[in-house]
Amino acid sequence: MDRIRIGTRGSKLALKQAALVQAALSQTAGSVETEIVIVHTKGDRIQDKPLTQIGEKGVFASELEQALLEGLIDVAVHSAKDLPMTLARGLGIAAVLPRGDVRDVLVIPKGGRLPASAAGGRNEGIYSDACTSLTGEQVWRGEAGKVFRIGSGSRRRRLLSERLWESVTCEEIRGNVDTRLRKLQEGGYDGIILAKAGLDRLGIGREESGCEGSGGSDGGAAFLFCPLAPEVFLPAACQGIIAVETVQDSGAETLCCRITDAGTQLCFQVEREVLTQLAADCSEAAAAWCRQEQDRLVLDAMYAGRTVSLSGRVDLQEGKRLAVQAAKLLRAQPDEENREV
Repeated sequence: MDRIRIGTRGSKLALKQAALVQAALSQTAGSVETEIVIVHTKGDRIQDKPLTQIGEKGVFASELEQALLEGLIDVAVHSAKDLPMTLARGLGIAAVLPRGDVRDVLVIPKGGRLPASAAGGRNEGIYSDACTSLTGEQVWRGEAGKVFRIGSGSRRRRLLSERLWESVTCEEIRGNVDTRLRKLQEGGYDGIILAKAGLDRLGIGREESGCEGSGGSDGGAAFLFCPLAPEVFLPAACQGIIAVETVQDSGAETLCCRITDAGTQLCFQVEREVLTQLAADCSEAAAAWCRQEQDRLVLDAMYAGRTVSLSGRVDLQEGKRLAVQAAKLLRAQPDEENREV
C-alpha cells in the first residue's frame, strides 16, 4: 500500500504518540505516504463524569476501532493501558513501540509539600532518583482534620496512595495533562498523579534535577515532578506503551509489524495476559509490570490490594505461565498475599 491513514484522538499527547508511529513508519517504509486523522472518542467528549461511569477501558478506543472497521483509517494509535481486554472482531495489535518510562509521577506545586509516608512519616523508598531530597523539610504536616488531596480517579492509584501515605484522599479529576496541571495550579488539589511516559512525550518535567520543575511551554517550572518508585507504586498494565491496532491480515498490519519492538511486545503480551487471567475490569485495582532483568523475566502484579512477584526465563511461553501463576496467587486467600517466587 502507498498510503497509511493513522487514526488518533485529538489531545496533544495523543497527537505526539501518533507522530511517533508516523515517524517509525516513515523510517521503515519511506515511500509510503502517511496522514494523521483525528477521531473524537466518547472519553474525550464526556468530561463531566468519572470514567467508571462511562465505561473506562473502552471509552478511548471504541470509536477508533469503528473507524478501522469502516475503512476510514488504516491504523489506530492507542495508549496501551487504555485498551479494552477484548478488541473488536477482526482487529489486532500489529505493533508496539519501544516502551517509555513506566513510572507514575506525583506532581505538586512549587513550594508545596509531599504527603507523609504511612510508615512513620518517612518517605524513603517511595520516590525515585534524587527525590529523597524533598522528603525531609517538605513533608506535609497536616492540620487536624485536614488531608492531602490527590487528583486521580484511578482505583489503582487510589489504593496505592492510601497505602503509602497518611492523611491522603484521592478525588476525581478529568481532562488532558495541561488541564490537570492547571487545576493543580489553581489550588483544586494538593497534588496530582500522572504517567511519566506521557509527561516525557510532551516535554514536561524532563529537565528536572531530582524533583525540580522544568521550564517548558506548559509552564512546568511552576511544579515539582516526583517520580514514584515502580517497585512500591506498581504501574498499570502496559503503562508507557504505544500500541498500533489494525485490521487483521491487512496490508497495514503487514507494514506495521515491521516497526514493533520485540522486548516491549513480550512485556505487553505478558501484562495483558495477567489482566485476562484475572478478568480484571474497571471495578478492580489491578497492576502488572513485566521487565527483563539480566537473563530473567520479572513480573510484579497486584489485584485488589494483594501483590505478587515472580520470575522466569525470558520467552513468551514462560511469561504467560508467570501471568497464569500470578493470577492464581492473587486470587488466593489474603494469608497467601505478597508472595515472592
